[in-house]
Amino acid sequence: MWYVIQTLKGQENKVADAVTRDVADNGENVFVLEYEKEYRIKGEWNKNRKPFFPGYVFAEMEKAKAEHFDRRLRKNRHKLLKVDGVITHIRQEEQEYLMMIGGREHVIQHSKGFSVEDYVVITSGPFKGFNGEIRELDRHHRSAVICVTLLGKQMDVNIDLEIVENKTFKELGIEERIARLNAARIAVD
Repeated sequence: MWYVIQTLKGQENKVADAVTRDVADNGENVFVLEYEKEYRIKGEWNKNRKPFFPGYVFAEMEKAKAEHFDRRLRKNRHKLLKVDGVITHIRQEEQEYLMMIGGREHVIQHSKGFSVEDYVVITSGPFKGFNGEIRELDRHHRSAVICVTLLGKQMDVNIDLEIVENKTFKELGIEERIARLNAARIAVD
């Protein structure tokens, strides 16, 4: 089961390292779920990792160990996130989704796609086939803001998304309705 340790934004890796070193026992894995950001400096491609959920560190352990882990964690000035006063793990379907997009390394890789009018079809990467809403799209910085669920709440998160070309539905040779089923709608303010 995955549990959440809430911390200050920008301190996620520092907290994860400290908790791993000072608190975690065998079978307890502490990590930051990150996304990889690709960017170009002076013509060279570079990669940087940023927290997918800023301010959140994850702790993976058996449910029976959560209370004991929380007691040890409190001695280190942190605590597991509680909902209505109860230590709560993230939902199984949320954990499976985050494992699918982050892999064993807990790093969400770069995605690519193309735009079709007010839609984006993501063709490669962990968000391939994503058909939710893209809240913001920045083609220049190759990034997008989408909404995912964590602990039953909708949260806006950044992803690295490169739009490789613009197309029209007519160019694709398929009906607009069918194309929209496999595309993410770009939110229009």
